[in-house]
Amino acid sequence: MASKAKREQQSLRRRSRGARLAMWAALMAGVAGIVVYILMAGGSGDGGSGPASRFAPIHTFDTADYHSLAFSPADESVVYFGHHNGLQVSEDGGESWATAVDEGNWDAMNFVFDPISAATAYMSGHGIFEQSDDGGETWEAVSSNLPGLDLHTLAVSPNVEGRLYAVPVGFGLYVSDDGGEVWRLLSDAPAGTAAIQELPDGTLLLGAVDAGILRSEDGGKTWTQSRSGIETGVIFTIRADPQAQRVYAGTNRGLFVSADGGNTWNQTALDDTLVLVVGVNPSNPLEVMAINGQGQLYRSRDGGATWG
Repeated sequence: MASKAKREQQSLRRRSRGARLAMWAALMAGVAGIVVYILMAGGSGDGGSGPASRFAPIHTFDTADYHSLAFSPADESVVYFGHHNGLQVSEDGGESWATAVDEGNWDAMNFVFDPISAATAYMSGHGIFEQSDDGGETWEAVSSNLPGLDLHTLAVSPNVEGRLYAVPVGFGLYVSDDGGEVWRLLSDAPAGTAAIQELPDGTLLLGAVDAGILRSEDGGKTWTQSRSGIETGVIFTIRADPQAQRVYAGTNRGLFVSADGGNTWNQTALDDTLVLVVGVNPSNPLEVMAINGQGQLYRSRDGGATWG
């Protein structure tokens, strides 16, 4: 992990108290919006009763929110968990967790590794966009031309090194081909966009809280609806295995899986629960982790058939 001196240097780069208060206000507005969407969709937000009675979580987080999961490409036993106030790391496959980054206002709504350059990782959230070139040990702010840094959604291409996708809240879907410095607008993005995923064949999947899952086969210029098998419109996360044989979508009705690039979907055994976060092991695509609305972390080693 970063040394004390490095952490002090990172702290010096943080914004003024006034900026922090503004970020906190934006954070509270975002949380309120998600709660409204959940209630409108009929999701309880309490984790549901189904999985709790059939499967045992391997861990329960005590943070106020749950936003991102990422397996380390270098070591599949190392997993990162991001929330609004920092980043945690597990070195035993999710059984126990310790603080990896805790700078007070480090918002790790998104934490993603570059599938092509495994040592490169990105982190973004409310008013923050950072890059690491040493697997998440140290971080530096990315200077970019994005119209805003309220970045709820960030994704890395599995096909083109340095290609990123982001949705600055209120500004549409943007793409960068140089690691996040220069961006261009691709298309509008529906309100409540929560996830972007590019598949190895170039197909883009977009998940929105109130618009379901959209597919694009022309690089994000046009979109079509993909709802077959998913009756809920509340989509919180989309993750694919490296070969994209299986794509997972976390919803307010559980975790769904697609075996045909997001055309059709089936519910996994992790049903009747609000699934906010999903992570897929790049070394073993059948190993999946998911966090529900109670902060309970579940793990499946058979692609979602059973959970523990």
